[in-house]
Amino acid sequence: MDVNPIRTALKVCNNIINQSVYAVVVSHSYNGDLSPAAVSHTSGFFHIPNIHVSFLRTVPPYSHQADVWIKILRHFRFRRFILIHSSDKDGRALMRRIQSISQNMEEEMKVLAEAVTEFEPGLESFADQLQILRNSTQSHVFLLYAKKNDSEIIFRDAQKLNLTGISYVWIVTEQALDADNIPVGTLGLRLVNATNEKIHIKDSIYVFKSAFLQMNKTELITSPPRDCGDSAHVWETGKSLFEIIRKQNLVKGETGNVAFDEKGDRINAEYDIININAESIQSTVGKYHYSNSTPNHLKVLTIEEKPFVYVREINDNDECSPNEISCARFNSSVGPKKEWTGLIGELVNERADMIVAPLTINLERAEFIEFSKPFKYQGITILEKKPLQSTTVVSFLQPFSNTLWILVLVSVNVVALVLYLLDRFSPFSLLKKTNSEAAEENALNMQSALWFAWSVLLNSGIGEGTPKSCCTRVLGMIWAGFAMIIFASYTANLAAFLVLARPKTKLTGINDARLRNTMENLTYATVRGSAVDMYFQRQAELSNMYRTMEANNYDTAEAAIRDVKNGKLMAFIWDSARLEYEAAQDCELVTSGELFGHSGYGIGLTKGSRWADAVTIAILNFHESGVIDSLDHRWILQNNVQHCDKSDKPQHTLGLKNMAGVFMLVAGGIIGGSGLIIVEVIYRRHQIRKERKLRVARYAAHKWRGIVQKRKILRATLCAQRGLCAVSLSLDSIPQDGTDIRKLKRVWP
Repeated sequence: MDVNPIRTALKVCNNIINQSVYAVVVSHSYNGDLSPAAVSHTSGFFHIPNIHVSFLRTVPPYSHQADVWIKILRHFRFRRFILIHSSDKDGRALMRRIQSISQNMEEEMKVLAEAVTEFEPGLESFADQLQILRNSTQSHVFLLYAKKNDSEIIFRDAQKLNLTGISYVWIVTEQALDADNIPVGTLGLRLVNATNEKIHIKDSIYVFKSAFLQMNKTELITSPPRDCGDSAHVWETGKSLFEIIRKQNLVKGETGNVAFDEKGDRINAEYDIININAESIQSTVGKYHYSNSTPNHLKVLTIEEKPFVYVREINDNDECSPNEISCARFNSSVGPKKEWTGLIGELVNERADMIVAPLTINLERAEFIEFSKPFKYQGITILEKKPLQSTTVVSFLQPFSNTLWILVLVSVNVVALVLYLLDRFSPFSLLKKTNSEAAEENALNMQSALWFAWSVLLNSGIGEGTPKSCCTRVLGMIWAGFAMIIFASYTANLAAFLVLARPKTKLTGINDARLRNTMENLTYATVRGSAVDMYFQRQAELSNMYRTMEANNYDTAEAAIRDVKNGKLMAFIWDSARLEYEAAQDCELVTSGELFGHSGYGIGLTKGSRWADAVTIAILNFHESGVIDSLDHRWILQNNVQHCDKSDKPQHTLGLKNMAGVFMLVAGGIIGGSGLIIVEVIYRRHQIRKERKLRVARYAAHKWRGIVQKRKILRATLCAQRGLCAVSLSLDSIPQDGTDIRKLKRVWP
């Protein structure tokens, strides 16, 4: 390649692209120029995959050495450092990577950059900047990324300022290791096999071959461009080929494990840790490498979410059961920034390896983390409390309202009173026609009128004491028609209430008009920031619902379910698996409508995780073997569905609960009749005692009257005998008890 990048680009057009190449492998010396970049950009313009710096490269970028730097700092328990880097692209990338790693570390293990300084190109002296760093900072740990020539200037000025002594630590990248004046004790990193050009080319060709063969099995490979002047020709096959190359994983390559990240950078690199000894000789004091096999120790995160994950506190003396594990660290903090927090944030920031929890798979999350195949297919549904359908002892009164019952009771008594009055004042009544004691007894009295009115209303037999006049009979017929309508209406409604009544849910599903109509007094909500919340945000047709429930959303599903049970929340919209579990636990709860927003729960992993395929295969095996179904019945439904189904079974016959009030009414009639007979007996005895007293008084008065009469007769007789008085007897003076006046003896007063 030519030193001049422009001439290199022209040679690529004239000598490479016109040969219809499918990929370009670029190599150059360790301290090469910009020519490889020109090759990369020229090839990339036509979407020809390039295995080197700008696209796929078999050596990692220098910024990846920041990961090793941080591990070295943590190993030696250095909490603060000073960063010096070149002002080129790699230098700034390394700075950003260090800052990102530092910010996402746990507080007890965090390392901080006390100062960051750039080495501008063309500087002949760095003494002033070093002097400022010594005066303004306390850290004695320097991290240096610079080219060989720049590093020599920095080391020269640092030695003059006594910043390279035994109390100072310098950790550098591999370019700075070749500086002639590097201080004794400096630690540096050197990529294993970095300068072996032959094996890098070999691995590059093998990766391209594997990708090309894989693509040839599934896609149609079109011809690449043949002319740099044809800028309108976009080689779509090149884009697909690049993605397939990026996903290749050469486990046992000549340079180690060859794999690439989403940017095409080499990952899983191996480094030698170099130390400059007293003789200024580079000696390897350690190695840093990624395991070529899938790691066996992972940091797994979860979250309490019934019925998938249960949490209970244990004492020091308690032990976990076989189906339990101890939680190494509990954290419920929530980040204030608009960025991924919680479980997803831990994976995105690579502070964990896996999430094993009911984690909903959606597009927003899939952009940042890897998902396995769903272990649980589910959707979104609505949880609500069943309407109360309790049966009371007065269920037979339900067909009519209380007001109507009162009006019926008042009407029957008013009609009886009017019948009595009309019969009394009518000139054609039996009483007015005969005017005798027998007519008085057979006339329509108040008792007979009440009996007639109630008999007609209750459709029972009518005995004596019916209306006789025309006006009362007309009223009686009208009352009979009224009673027929009331009785028929009551019978029909009683059947509907006691037999045809069914417990119905308030909502029919997500398309229920009351959910879509914001004027309805219906409160519903979900959990803010959840996958369900994101679903409503994405769906334009659900925008009105989202605005309505946004203010009512809860922080946790537990709080929302509790309010549904208490009646404070009418509907809770959430994952069907959790709501089906709650409905199985509590028969007062029910899920309404069909599922919508179908999705699944998956295992979350970091992007490019080696465990993704293994976890997916295990989940598919669980589905095929029926393990997932058995877990559903054991933990979600928990065999409580049959119990709820029995309690919710519609009634086709009337039971004691439905008709208990009628039997109580009969019992009340029996008790009332028994009470009335006692009252009647007591009243009759009172009447008998009263009549006996009247007879005694009448007899005494009659006796006294007889005695008085006898005296009058005797006095008259004596007067007649003596001639002293005239005898004057009238018929009224003759004794009424049949006493013979001739038998009266002479009685002297």
